[in-house]
Amino acid sequence: MKETIRITKTGNNKYEFITKDINIESGLYYIYGLEKNLFVIKRQFFGENQHNSSLAKKKQENETEKSNEKQKVEPKPEQKEDYNELKDESTKEWYKKALELKKELNQNEFMILQDLEEVRKISFVNRQEINSGEVLGIRGFDKNYYIFKKTHFEKIKDVLLSSMNSEPVTIDYLLNKTRTQKEELTGIIELLKEQSDIIEVKKGLFKRV
Repeated sequence: MKETIRITKTGNNKYEFITKDINIESGLYYIYGLEKNLFVIKRQFFGENQHNSSLAKKKQENETEKSNEKQKVEPKPEQKEDYNELKDESTKEWYKKALELKKELNQNEFMILQDLEEVRKISFVNRQEINSGEVLGIRGFDKNYYIFKKTHFEKIKDVLLSSMNSEPVTIDYLLNKTRTQKEELTGIIELLKEQSDIIEVKKGLFKRV
C-alpha cells in the first residue's frame, strides 16, 4: 500500500480518500490535519506495541515474498513528494519544519522529542528509513521519544553489551563505559529492553540477557 494516504473530510468523523488504487492493510493509523488538508499515516514508529508491529511486519513481508514469487510482478518506481508542488502554504510550512528535523537527525544521529506533532513530522519525512530500519525510535516511560540513526545506535549498543556480563550493573556504570550523555543512554537502554537484549532487574539496575 501507499504509506501516506491523502484524504478530505466530508463530515463529522467521515473522510473520503483522494489517492487512487488504495489497498489498505490492517494496523494503527494517525489522522491529523493541516488546516485544509488531512493526512493518514500508518503508526509504525515510536509505538508502545513496537514488538507486535515488528511481528506483523515480518508476517506481511513473508506473505508479500510468496505473492511476488507467484506473480513475478516488477516493483513500481517509488513516488516522492516534490516540495515545490505543494500549493497550500500551511502544508509547505509543516513540511519545511519536518525537513529541518530530518536534517538535525542526520547531523547529530540522535534526538529527543517531546512534542507529538514533531514526532509525526520526523516519522513522515523518514518513513523510508524507518521501513528499512535505518532510523530507530521508541517512546520511553518518561514520555520522551528517542530517535537514533541505526549506525549510531549499533555502535553504542556494541560497547554497552560488551561491557556487561551476567551481573546486574547500574546506569552510572554504563555511562562510564559508553561515554554518552544520560538522556542518550536512556534511549539506548529503552531500545535494548524492547529488543530483549537487556532487562531491568529493578529500578536503575540492568542485566544482559
